[in-house]
Amino acid sequence: MTNTQFPVYSISISGLLSWQLHALNNEGNEGNQSLTRRYYIIQKGMNEPESVNGVSGDMLKHIQAEHLHRIAIESGLSLSEGGKQFNPDRIKYDIDEKRFEIIKSKSKDGKEEVDLTANVDTILKLCTISDLEGFMFADKRTIKRESVIEFGAVVGLPNFVKTQSYFHAKYGVDNPTPYNVQVSSGLYATVLNIEAFRIGYNPHNFNYSIDIAERKKRLDALLKSVLYTYLQPNGAKRNTNLPHPDHFEGVITVSTRRCPAPMVSALEASYTRQIHSLADTLNNLNGADTILCFDFENLAQFAAQIETLIQRVQPWESENAEAIE
Repeated sequence: MTNTQFPVYSISISGLLSWQLHALNNEGNEGNQSLTRRYYIIQKGMNEPESVNGVSGDMLKHIQAEHLHRIAIESGLSLSEGGKQFNPDRIKYDIDEKRFEIIKSKSKDGKEEVDLTANVDTILKLCTISDLEGFMFADKRTIKRESVIEFGAVVGLPNFVKTQSYFHAKYGVDNPTPYNVQVSSGLYATVLNIEAFRIGYNPHNFNYSIDIAERKKRLDALLKSVLYTYLQPNGAKRNTNLPHPDHFEGVITVSTRRCPAPMVSALEASYTRQIHSLADTLNNLNGADTILCFDFENLAQFAAQIETLIQRVQPWESENAEAIE
């Protein structure tokens, strides 16, 4: 495909990160020892599970949401009052502050009930962050939306990540407080998926609640927030253990038809080759250019590929219903 615009159904990123001397995700403390997050993984050829350092998908999602919040404000995108304040409850905050009233309707038997279609429609129009990051609250009936963007844990490659404990002392007026900090360096596998077709989509009436121009703005903001997430990975201990991001390589895949954008974890050494092979197979099955691949070999190329996507991708349009959440 030439440098033309194309509709986007889903986007996936499979990458290999190198973070040096970071302490982005600690699980707490035991005495004067900070505890870094660990994951067990087991791969083909291993005799037993191996414990590796990692950063949770929750942490990455929160980092991305923070960046999206700033971008949405800067770009003048629609936000609820809770969204403007980056309140974790967002719409529930507006409800509690009497800024949003639950919409109700009469059922066939004359009883008043929560109108899911109308509420979700109004919320999607009102709040960009709630649309993209999801929400859930209850008012006699649960009203929810799954996140458009999904993160996997950032997981250290076995034998390519090392965690060390370093002694520190917090000096005060009286007695210094000794403590140990866990700092990690290594290569990490990262994956994420964006269900781009769901931006602004109300699954209760099978229609889009916002127009195509607004959906394009939200898609661009989402892609920009993903870029910022890897450029500035916020987290624990950054005041004195700011990570050294020295490498990022991988593949961004985009599907232009109803087909998952393929991803393969960098835990598998041949992940890039497998992704391109999957793309070829899916293109053979569904038609040319169903899957487009955008490779990058460093952070600068990753940023350039995100810029290319922002310039070329268009919101998904279809009169056919998507599956309800």
